[in-house]
Amino acid sequence: MPLPQTASHGNPEYTLTRLLADAIDQRKLPVGACDILNYCQHLNNSKQQQFVIHTEAGDFFLKMQPASELASDQFAAEVSGLLEIARTQAIRTAVPYATGEVDGHSYILLSHLPLAVHGDWHQAGIELATLHSNLSSLGYGYNKTTYCGSTPLNNGWRSNWSDFFVEQRLKPLVRELASQGDVFASADRVLHACSNALKGHQPDASLLHGDLWSGNIGFIPDSRGSLPVIYDPACYYGDAEADLAMTELFGRFPDAFYQGYQSVRKIDEDYEERRGIYQLFHLLNHAVLFGGHYVTQSRDLMRRL
Repeated sequence: MPLPQTASHGNPEYTLTRLLADAIDQRKLPVGACDILNYCQHLNNSKQQQFVIHTEAGDFFLKMQPASELASDQFAAEVSGLLEIARTQAIRTAVPYATGEVDGHSYILLSHLPLAVHGDWHQAGIELATLHSNLSSLGYGYNKTTYCGSTPLNNGWRSNWSDFFVEQRLKPLVRELASQGDVFASADRVLHACSNALKGHQPDASLLHGDLWSGNIGFIPDSRGSLPVIYDPACYYGDAEADLAMTELFGRFPDAFYQGYQSVRKIDEDYEERRGIYQLFHLLNHAVLFGGHYVTQSRDLMRRL
């Protein structure tokens, strides 16, 4: 795909055009996608840059990182999760158009989601419950490594939920924190307690978003109102309660969400006994990724388990 002769290497538009051209060369976008009308930067840090791009062929959301095998794997996992969610037709999600590597950048190109300020949380609960009604016959896991942030998740299939969650979610994070110098004296006791608490709990292997906090759900304006949409998944098949626990960790979703959820799937009366275990995974992961007060929060929760 020929590039505009006026493009400059010092202009972000040059890089954006190169990435769009790569997607066009893959036959993932129409030629008009290379004609950028305008763009704005959504995120800019040392790990990732994000842009909303308006083109003659439509609007797109682009994430790019310094090229690496890890970045390519992360974006491939994101595509897999988005397609797995879309396949269910349970809830809207971002459309993945293309991934690739160009000029030292790994990228993923998605549909742009023009999010509304408010939305129908009751409907969001209904649709998440519908997503959770999609089950795996293979047990707990997923067909590839997925990522919660930049943390790779071991999704090897298991038939025992307690073993899966303790061995493939909690233990790897405890070990990683220890390697960073954050040793939890109570770790062995807590892991044993979590294993015992989950022993005998064999929930349906539901399709999970995997990282469902308020920043990964929104609403799209529609003639029928503002409709729920989810994005940035860390998919696997596991206990639906793991998703619910995350919705209560960093600011609880509105009550209407849980009312909508329970109109489709009842939340087990023993859920609160397991909620902290599932939240521990996310606190430990944040401790690995960001350190600081997340380490303290992890210690505090471990004392209560």
